[in-house]
Amino acid sequence: MLIRQASAADNRQLLDFQAQRAMQGGLPMRFDRGPDYFALHHCHALDHRTWIAENEVGDLKGIASLVVREGYLQGDIQPVAYLGDLRLVPDRRLSVSWMAEVKVRLEALADETGVQHAYCCVIRANRLATQSLLGGRRANPLKLAHWRGYSNVAVYAQRGWRSTPRAPDNVRIVQAQPCHADALRAFLDRESAGQPFGSVFSEAQFTRRLDTWPDFGLSSFLLALDAQDNLLGCVAPWDAGRIKRVVLETLPLAHQALRLAFNTCAPLLGRPAIAAPGEALRDVYLTHLHVRQRDPQIFAALLDAAWMRVRGQYALMQMCLYDRDPLWMAMTRYRAVSIPMDLYTAPCVGNAEALTAQDAERIPGFEIYLV
Repeated sequence: MLIRQASAADNRQLLDFQAQRAMQGGLPMRFDRGPDYFALHHCHALDHRTWIAENEVGDLKGIASLVVREGYLQGDIQPVAYLGDLRLVPDRRLSVSWMAEVKVRLEALADETGVQHAYCCVIRANRLATQSLLGGRRANPLKLAHWRGYSNVAVYAQRGWRSTPRAPDNVRIVQAQPCHADALRAFLDRESAGQPFGSVFSEAQFTRRLDTWPDFGLSSFLLALDAQDNLLGCVAPWDAGRIKRVVLETLPLAHQALRLAFNTCAPLLGRPAIAAPGEALRDVYLTHLHVRQRDPQIFAALLDAAWMRVRGQYALMQMCLYDRDPLWMAMTRYRAVSIPMDLYTAPCVGNAEALTAQDAERIPGFEIYLV
């Protein structure tokens, strides 16, 4: 088995491999990353590397990616890594050697970039993935430590007939304008600094996102402002469809019935239909979701405003909510389907813990839409 770093010449093979390897669980899914497999990683950070495992005739057997960026961790800014796209054909011997190789790559990354800690996410019901990462004869080869559980929440309807976004007294929701740019960037960075592995929103990095992400810009942001125009929260609905689409391979009977019932009513409600299994979902991500002190009332106002913006164009509005997250309180007025997930940390070298006891209780600095 040959293991090497992928290049642009491997793009087609990588896309085909992902198309054939759905992530298992209650809702088996895959990502369609065409036309450029590397585009999503480029949105995440400039420094990204993908490794592939091939047999003697060049057939792809496994892939793994590492994305390196600056992050807030242990009270400081340091390079951190996201470990993603872990896909492997079912083969116990290959799984053992592949995990050993990933460990070697993490150690090499530490030497090259100074990265000490990485993180990854796994579908909780994906037994194959958890067995490869945590079980087997070489238990937990990457020394993964459970960080926090979360849910990939897909909102498909609003309960009741209320159509006007609600907001607490003296709070209003506005679309971001150029005059808000500096305050917004500072707010994002301040909120992110309180989250382990949180992204660093320097002027250069914030500008890069606005310029690099397809179909995204300052006007994508919805802001919650108080009577003195202080920022209380923000969110930016983003259609990542040009570089990433979610495809559900199959639907359980209950979800099939839900889809059929919803699609029957959708034309009357002015809503797009939910895609059939094997088709790309018409979804939009709620990105850059930050709310001061995780105030569920502020989140509810942002959620309502985002819903009014996207409901006529997208069947699903996706976001990340964590276990024990106060923001769950705002979800009572929405109907949604959730996929339980888990975040893990991994040391690149040695056995150093990524999180202090205080950090372990904080909301993670994790951006689900870049997965």
